[in-house]
Amino acid sequence: MTMKVQKRKLFPEIRALLVALLCLSVAASSRAGDDSMKSWHSAPDLSLGSHDVMLDGRCLRFSAAIVDSSLAKLHKKRLREGTEFRQGKTVVEQFPDELLVEVIVTDCAAPYGVAVAKEKLASLQFGAAWRHGGEDRPATIFVPQLRKDDSQANDTFRTYEISVSGQHIPLSDLLILTLSSDGRKIADFVSSL
Repeated sequence: MTMKVQKRKLFPEIRALLVALLCLSVAASSRAGDDSMKSWHSAPDLSLGSHDVMLDGRCLRFSAAIVDSSLAKLHKKRLREGTEFRQGKTVVEQFPDELLVEVIVTDCAAPYGVAVAKEKLASLQFGAAWRHGGEDRPATIFVPQLRKDDSQANDTFRTYEISVSGQHIPLSDLLILTLSSDGRKIADFVSSL
């Protein structure tokens, strides 16, 4: 008889536990459905990628990235209406009027291990455009040229610091950086924040 009384006392506790587990399961599944609507946060991707290019019979790797410190501090937030960029509590909608881009040239086979000759880079030309939809608008750029007396601490790479100018350029636009040699396009770099 004592045993039956104990079973009756445990049964309401087990039932309460099962009901609590069921409620937690329903809450978790409803939260999982809401996750697609929640915004996510990330830093924008400032890399423009890299290209291996044959130049005068030698494979050179060109890597490009936006090095603007104001964009590095942005946070990207996805909303139902689209993507929003914030710096702290401030919403940022446009690129800075002057954007700094760095292009680093190394050897394909042994990056930072084989010297890169300045003579092979003498024919390089850079171009830039802002793309919105399918329309490209030319961008004003300034590329300091390598001088004969220019020396870097390490001759296994060359760095070009490029200034891209533009006013009222929305962050949704793409920056297209083109690299040509002797009038022939050899690489395209595309930024998409």
